[in-house]
Amino acid sequence: MDDLAYWIALARFPKFGAVRIKKLSDAFPSLSDAFCATKEQLVAAGIEPNIAEHFAFERDAIDPARELARLAEHDVRAITLRDPDYPVELKTIYDPPAILFVRGTLPDQGRLHLAVVGSRHPTRYGEQVTRAFVEPIAKSGAVIVSGLAYGVDAIAHRATLDAGGTTVAVLGGGLDEENVYPSQHRTLAAHIVAGGGAVVSEFPIGTHVMKQNFPFRNRVISGLSRGTLVIEAKATSGSLITARCAMEAGRDVFAVPGSIHSELSEGPNNLIKTGAFAVTTPADVLSRLGLEVRETKPDYAPGSAEEKTIYDALTREPQHVDELTAKTNLAPATISSTLTLMEMKGSARHLGGLYYVRG
Repeated sequence: MDDLAYWIALARFPKFGAVRIKKLSDAFPSLSDAFCATKEQLVAAGIEPNIAEHFAFERDAIDPARELARLAEHDVRAITLRDPDYPVELKTIYDPPAILFVRGTLPDQGRLHLAVVGSRHPTRYGEQVTRAFVEPIAKSGAVIVSGLAYGVDAIAHRATLDAGGTTVAVLGGGLDEENVYPSQHRTLAAHIVAGGGAVVSEFPIGTHVMKQNFPFRNRVISGLSRGTLVIEAKATSGSLITARCAMEAGRDVFAVPGSIHSELSEGPNNLIKTGAFAVTTPADVLSRLGLEVRETKPDYAPGSAEEKTIYDALTREPQHVDELTAKTNLAPATISSTLTLMEMKGSARHLGGLYYVRG
């Protein structure tokens, strides 16, 4: 049987991470021999006695051939630490995943990867900042890595796709459809793959999402990336785990500073105090990472006098339609219909709640 089946089977056992699987790989002629080894042989290979005993008891429930078949069923491939396709940046962190499950296409390893993380409940300002950073960075050729969660994660993925860029989502469960979390983002995951990116996980097919999985997921997000950008996060946010993992790996951490009165600014502001780079423009991030912002947006040509008036009134700051009515002296019905047309052209963007910004 293919040795890959035994890599997957060993990874199915929760206590067998990269370090222990490497011990087994070094001690046995093949991983199939390691999988079938006695407790005493496992201990001789450097596995702790209690873990060796636990595995010897549990392994009858693990079918290597079935594990391999499940990958094909779900259009997923597995990349081991010894595979040349294993991401180089990830391989250099402490305790990288022994195996990485991938649906879609991993971007070329020579491309810069940037992790973008933040609050699951960002403010309207946070949503706007996420797009303002991600779109030009993605257009400049960087791969955007995030965790498919609500809030900043999902906005970062969507902004990348809208910009025609490539994005990678890292999950805290298996890549089978029912374990893509949150379930409301399964369509987004499919769009990421269709857009030339990938959805990845270190957890085998069928692994349910559990709270304790997220710190492992966060280390993979930062591990795949040359730098990590944090946009709005409470002082206790899981995004700070991602930032800490990046710092421990010697990677750059960027934080967008915010109001001292905002709970969602505590995370970024604290990161800046401890050595993160304070950034206020995409160019701040790209210049540090060795890329330049590509100016790709064509000049905007309004189709009517009303459209030009509204476009001139819009800014990067969210404005309610009532404000636009007061500023332009146009009828509410005219503003509504013109904004709809401008959204279709990409010259205006609706943020929800009748708030708009310039596109």
